[in-house]
Amino acid sequence: MTGKIKNIYAGGNTSLGFYSFYDDILSSLERVFILKGGPGTGKSTLIKKISEKLQKDGYNLTFLHCSSDIGSLDGVIISDKIAIVDGTAPHIIDPKLPGITDEIINLGSFLNREKLLPHKKEIREIKEQIALHYKKAYEFFRKAKGIHDQWEEIYLKEMNFQLADEVAKNLIKFIIGNRKEKEKGLRKDMFFGAITAQGPVNFYDNLIKDIPTKFIVKGRPGTGKSTLMKKIAEASLEAGFDTEIYHCAFDPMSVDMVLIPKLDVVILDGTAPHVVDPAAPMDIVVDMYALCLPIDIDTRKKEELETVEREFNKMVAKGIPHLKEANELHKTMEKYYITAMDFSKVEEVENYILEEIKL
Repeated sequence: MTGKIKNIYAGGNTSLGFYSFYDDILSSLERVFILKGGPGTGKSTLIKKISEKLQKDGYNLTFLHCSSDIGSLDGVIISDKIAIVDGTAPHIIDPKLPGITDEIINLGSFLNREKLLPHKKEIREIKEQIALHYKKAYEFFRKAKGIHDQWEEIYLKEMNFQLADEVAKNLIKFIIGNRKEKEKGLRKDMFFGAITAQGPVNFYDNLIKDIPTKFIVKGRPGTGKSTLMKKIAEASLEAGFDTEIYHCAFDPMSVDMVLIPKLDVVILDGTAPHVVDPAAPMDIVVDMYALCLPIDIDTRKKEELETVEREFNKMVAKGIPHLKEANELHKTMEKYYITAMDFSKVEEVENYILEEIKL
């Protein structure tokens, strides 16, 4: 019997720069193998090879995908107990309890330095170019966030917050009620999507496919979707339910989905760029736009809304090519390291980690 696969992002390219939830995700695990080493030293391949063998043996896996390269993995969590993660920049991870829960494995120690030294100048220049492209991408995303704030403000000015509060209270009463699981639920923060070199990517379908009850929140920017979900998440945690909080890939301060596994319930933002429409009997739409705004606002503000939406999309689109260029440069740099690596040693590491996991 093969194990189940769950797909998430622990870090992402956001309007705040690279934003990481690695510490949150790894903090409750029993053991963490932290892989160190330069590009091309086989970290992602090692994680994939170990994962394939463990899945065949029936282990449930959570893949931590790379937000810069959709073909790469930054980590895997095995049975919610053990993790193998890439601990290099931009998601630098250092051991919290060395030798007890955390262990550093330096794949860079298998590099032949003599093969790298002749390319020192090229590697340094590529690293500088990569950093510059990320900087430019994040500048465009930051400008896009400013435009998005203007977009939200149009709706915020006419929102009925009293009604929005009532919607939140009623949903909390319906979902949580008077139930109490334990003193305090375990909070897990992460992303279900990312802005990648190939554009926005998400794992909505993978994460919600087995959840029978879905509350699909519809609305516009500034109509309280994130605030609603934050309130439900807090109520769930206070009632003692472990709660998964999925943040917006563009604005990590915003929440796009809350999943409460014990209750088999998910509350999610079903608007673009991750549109979800009701498709099953237990899919319930919560339309914040229809409930809390004047019915004619889009007509009255048509020109202004079209302008900010167009400018927002344009600014995000300007940032993505810089992520793509950074990714291409990274692959170029990897080639220097691949030719200098002793991959037979990486196989020994693979066998060691597998043995430790199966103890």
